[in-house]
Amino acid sequence: MEVYRTEEEQVEAIKKWWSENKLSLIGGIILGIAVLWGGRTWMAGQDAHAEAASTLYQVMMVKLSRGSLEEAAAEGSTLLGQFSDTPYAALASLALAKIRLEQGDMAAASSHLNWALSNAEQEEVKMVARLRLAELLLAEGDTAGALAQLNAITAPDTFEAVYEQLKGDVYVADGKADLARTAYAHALSVMDPTSPGRRLLQMKLDELGTGEEDLS
Repeated sequence: MEVYRTEEEQVEAIKKWWSENKLSLIGGIILGIAVLWGGRTWMAGQDAHAEAASTLYQVMMVKLSRGSLEEAAAEGSTLLGQFSDTPYAALASLALAKIRLEQGDMAAASSHLNWALSNAEQEEVKMVARLRLAELLLAEGDTAGALAQLNAITAPDTFEAVYEQLKGDVYVADGKADLARTAYAHALSVMDPTSPGRRLLQMKLDELGTGEEDLS
């Protein structure tokens, strides 16, 4: 669940990013009053386009929170179809992956995650997509594929605990207890002391024992 929480938290960050970078959308030097007016009109259109995408994404989140999965999916499809050039499309793709996974359509979930991974501009969104893709591959029993996804990145501090715990899960599924212990211990050392996930992580680590049993 810690991975999913980052999705909603990124909305405000993306709005801030768009506000700070919107001037860079104007290409070239504006010459003359007519060109200046045209540039301002174009930029206003871009802002309106982004704002429409933001509103649509928020509507999608409301419907998703209410359990209206297909209605939320319809909003997400609109975002991908009409607003794929905005940061909200990648977030919508993550949400669509979650919806399809809950419905048991793992192929569709994988497709949406790969879309987000290929098209997201924000590294945080790409990180979430890759972690979820690794989780999906692990659920399908593809430990090699899951590990390949994880080994392709270096997790930043904000994702380190989730990353290491997932790596431990892959190692457990692969029968590599020593590597799993190391990953779980690392995850525990960097996890927020107040996180409710610490208890489950500690249980996973305890279930592996000390390693001395492997030698007996």
